[in-house]
Amino acid sequence: MKKDWYVGIDVSKKWLDVAIFVENSELKGYSHTQVGNNKSGYKELLEWLKEHDVDASTCMYGMEHTGFYSDGLQHFLDKKGYKYTMLEPAVIKHYPIQPREKNDRLDAAKIADYLFRFKEIIKFSRVPDKTMEELRNLHRERKFYVEDRVVYLNRKQVVGKEEAKRLDKIISLLDKQVESIEEKIRDIIRNDESLMESYLYLTSITGIAFVNAVNAIVITQNFTVFKTARDYASYIGVAPHTKKSGTTVRWKPKPYKHCDLTAKADISQAAKIAIVHDVELKRFFERKCNGKEDADTIRKAMNAVKFKLVLRMFAVVKQKHEYRQFTTK
Repeated sequence: MKKDWYVGIDVSKKWLDVAIFVENSELKGYSHTQVGNNKSGYKELLEWLKEHDVDASTCMYGMEHTGFYSDGLQHFLDKKGYKYTMLEPAVIKHYPIQPREKNDRLDAAKIADYLFRFKEIIKFSRVPDKTMEELRNLHRERKFYVEDRVVYLNRKQVVGKEEAKRLDKIISLLDKQVESIEEKIRDIIRNDESLMESYLYLTSITGIAFVNAVNAIVITQNFTVFKTARDYASYIGVAPHTKKSGTTVRWKPKPYKHCDLTAKADISQAAKIAIVHDVELKRFFERKCNGKEDADTIRKAMNAVKFKLVLRMFAVVKQKHEYRQFTTK
């Protein structure tokens, strides 16, 4: 019987730090190597696995999303037909096993350890088609400029008039960049029938506009990599999860902190719009608040609205029809 192996890979611009999970061992005891982040380095990785009597075809590989730095390795593994998963950086950053030291070798070991411990729930990744990959790259670029714009807008609030004028020029340039990228994204969606279909279904939902529709299409690869709405809701941090231990410990259900915080912030804006303009969600929100106005109650009610929106998003795409707005006589 073939043995399953778990290989964690810490990706940087020039190097890959690779670790193999070793049962009953500390992270420092995991087998480790470093290879170049290029084609020759990928081949060197397979040779190293072979030297350690590891069958590369039976390995589960894991790495963090690092933008363009991980694209080459992802394509290499996909072409070989190997199983791999792309993890959000927050998953490893907040991993409970945290040695005092912090280096790339230990980060790779933590990924390998995570793969072993959560092998039953890990979802495998795959390289999207060319259209989806182009859309994903533009989505990343837009996110980068938007985050930069927020930084400059915040700084503008605490500086003098002269610096504020200089910041205005930078903010204006970033606005133009974001608009240009958004137009390119719209062109890609318009020229792809399946993407356009999903986009129209999504934007028929009150509160869901361009940003949240594109987020959902890119993250789910047009609703092919997440089986259920709850899976997606967990990914963006709006699905509550219970925690129990023994007969006495009962923690209240709450979303995971390890999530796509940008997508969560975007769906939060959608929820604020929805409770104003959607009669059904407005009543739902008020019922959840039950007349209370404290911050914790409002936060939980808003999270429930976000989850409702995610359910609607998956429903309209899977059932292939626009959302039918609730009306009263």
